[in-house]
Amino acid sequence: MSLLSLFLKRIAVGVFSAWMVLTTVFAAMSVTDDWVAQGLEGQLRWGGTSEEELQQRIDEYMAGRGYDRPLHEQYIDWMGNMISLQWGDSFTTGEPVLPFVVGGVLRTGTYVVPAVFLGVLIGSLLGIYAGVRSDHPLSDLGRGTAYLLFALPSFWLGGIAVSLVEGGVIDRPDFLFDHGLPVLFTTMALVGGYVSYSRAYTLEYTNAEFVTLVRAKGAHPLRVIRHIVRNAAIPLFSMLFTEVVALLVLSVFVIEVLFGIDGFGLRFFIALTERDLPVVLGNTMVVILLGVVGSIIQDLTYSLLDPRVDIGRR
Repeated sequence: MSLLSLFLKRIAVGVFSAWMVLTTVFAAMSVTDDWVAQGLEGQLRWGGTSEEELQQRIDEYMAGRGYDRPLHEQYIDWMGNMISLQWGDSFTTGEPVLPFVVGGVLRTGTYVVPAVFLGVLIGSLLGIYAGVRSDHPLSDLGRGTAYLLFALPSFWLGGIAVSLVEGGVIDRPDFLFDHGLPVLFTTMALVGGYVSYSRAYTLEYTNAEFVTLVRAKGAHPLRVIRHIVRNAAIPLFSMLFTEVVALLVLSVFVIEVLFGIDGFGLRFFIALTERDLPVVLGNTMVVILLGVVGSIIQDLTYSLLDPRVDIGRR
């Protein structure tokens, strides 16, 4: 299989996955009870609205969101809009969905990108050191510290910081809460996993036959480490585009809801609570695209790190 064929295969799988996920999300939003409509009805009844006016308001709500049409017509229109990137306007804010979603992604990227860089760098270095010098006390100390940071729930630590601000104990430093703490907590979520994986793969190759041969030739320790890292890099990058992506998505939701950061996670969360289907489907597309692009980058990385890997067979 050629490289082009592999990419086409990855894209085809991504398109099928997108269709399956979007269909599932659409079905879940369509067949479940509309709590927004129920809340509107309860609010109107509490206000003493007559039955006739109540039904009129509910009908206006359903028509405004297109729920008064047959379900299959809604589905066809939504899928067509997703494919053509004509995602319409938000039910809640009235803003065009595409720039709204892109704006949220860009805001999230301001702390996720540096956090991924720091998490991968720190975690890999600690893990490689722990694997190469597994008998050194500093190795155990670094590994234990990384696991402790990983085990500490970021929402608990963030909640403490938020409660200190709301309780008037400290002032709210904007940069710290908007950028510093999100970077710190996201990095903490990544470091522990990377320490564990990089240490495991380093230990796997430390006593490999080719490493023993390099040592026997009197190679400098740094040269030995380079050989180990080069072979361990492939499974580590595989982790980067699988488990890390899933972990990041979860961390983004927790961090942004906690600190009120107007990014991808918070906008997605609000859209779910408001049953804002255009924004929900748009944000879902972002997650799908991230997975597809990550898969393609992963294949390219394999061939760059080790030319012996025949990605055409993947």
